[in-house]
Amino acid sequence: MRSGMHTLSVDWENSSKREAIMPSKERPRPAKTSAKTSAKTSAKTSAKTPPTRSHTRPILPPPETRSIILEGTSVSYQLRVSARARRIRFVIRPTSGLEVVTPRGISRAHIEESLRARARWILTTSARMAQQAPPAILPPLAAGALLPYLGERLRLVVHTGAPDGHFRATLAPAPENTLTLTVHADDETHIRTALEVWYRRQAHAVIAGRLTHWNSQYGFTYQRVAIKEQKTRWGSCSHKGNLNFNWRLLLAPLPILEYVVIHELCHLKEQSHAPRFWALVAQTCPDYRERRRWLRVHGHELRF
Repeated sequence: MRSGMHTLSVDWENSSKREAIMPSKERPRPAKTSAKTSAKTSAKTSAKTPPTRSHTRPILPPPETRSIILEGTSVSYQLRVSARARRIRFVIRPTSGLEVVTPRGISRAHIEESLRARARWILTTSARMAQQAPPAILPPLAAGALLPYLGERLRLVVHTGAPDGHFRATLAPAPENTLTLTVHADDETHIRTALEVWYRRQAHAVIAGRLTHWNSQYGFTYQRVAIKEQKTRWGSCSHKGNLNFNWRLLLAPLPILEYVVIHELCHLKEQSHAPRFWALVAQTCPDYRERRRWLRVHGHELRF
């Protein structure tokens, strides 16, 4: 699930297979050896020489800025070729606009055909995101600041006296709703660093609890759970069953965090966003559309 942007994936087909075959005239001919010598040599080689593996990564072209006319409107986009991509993907961000991510070997004509097929979505989404208000300038972090936390507001209390590189944090729930930090120095760098570490720790505990709660309704099996600062995602589910979540979800109301937890849990069974996936989400989150819409509109505000 991506943050602060809109994404559309387009399936593609490429039936041609490219193989590098040396011309017959240039192929080296094997040396003539006796059957006994060949067998001995083969046995020694297989016993002593391990198979070699190539670790060379394919060289990809650099990102390229292009433009196209869609329904009479000139649209610029950034083209990025990805070795991991399996389909053409359109990503629209409020700051950088349209990005087109493609697998290797896709022709310009194929890309432009896909763009024209999705022209209405691209133009409508770009216009809507352009109208969003820019992020407000946040006040500096200091004692007395109000911090968002699962729909509540925590008043920040700051003390000094902790060793450099360490801090202490005490959370007093409602009605006090205060977070007391003891840091090495009363400056924004120390305060911000301590706050981000604290939010990450809280995210581990909160999300683990919500995963256990909601998975009791599904009974899925997942592997590692990681808390990260993902620039473009609120959560993700790998094909191995690993779940990743953005710690900034703790800056959102609890129902929004729970929607992302349920969303990623359902990807354990349905990897795509097909109707079967959304039906699975709706089993425990019938108002997922409203929560998803909230995240799209307010996601860029989840910061301090």
